[in-house]
Amino acid sequence: MANSNHHSPVKKELEFVDEIDENGNSIGRVEKMDAHLRGIRHAAVHVFVFTSKHELVLQYRSHRKRIYPLKWDTSVGGHVHAGESLDAGVKREMGEELGLHVQPRHLGWADVSDHEGEYHHRERVHYYWVVLPVHTALVPNEEFDDIAFITLEKMPAFISTNNFTATFLAGWKKFSNQLQRVIHAKKINEVK
Repeated sequence: MANSNHHSPVKKELEFVDEIDENGNSIGRVEKMDAHLRGIRHAAVHVFVFTSKHELVLQYRSHRKRIYPLKWDTSVGGHVHAGESLDAGVKREMGEELGLHVQPRHLGWADVSDHEGEYHHRERVHYYWVVLPVHTALVPNEEFDDIAFITLEKMPAFISTNNFTATFLAGWKKFSNQLQRVIHAKKINEVK
């Protein structure tokens, strides 16, 4: 007689992403981990979140993550689901990862290719930024082990002494000057 109290392992639901061409157009659908194992180009969103004190929020990825474990990363980052718009994807990721329900501003995109172990990353990463209102609470989820708040002035030293994901580094290289101008302008406007 079968034990009615026995529970079979819960299967994780598969996540699908759109395979995209060099122009960012959807040309098919593929399971997310398969896209990483085979190096299939797909879309991701990453957000540089700043506190009201103008500190950049960084996440230290969980040791349980299959991709980029134990590396520093943007405040929020994730895949755009198959059939999902960029705006919907970034809003969903903001809510899932930090419990935030604010609309970040789009910076632009960068194609990021990287190889780590068995994974071949090939993503078109769309980068965003947002400065949180005063007293906004961050509610990190289990996807990261730690969180840091770093001023822009201290970022070069922090980057040189820590391990970061390729997606963070690509976005930082392309958009750090623009982020510094935006945050500096916000500081000046707040003083007035």
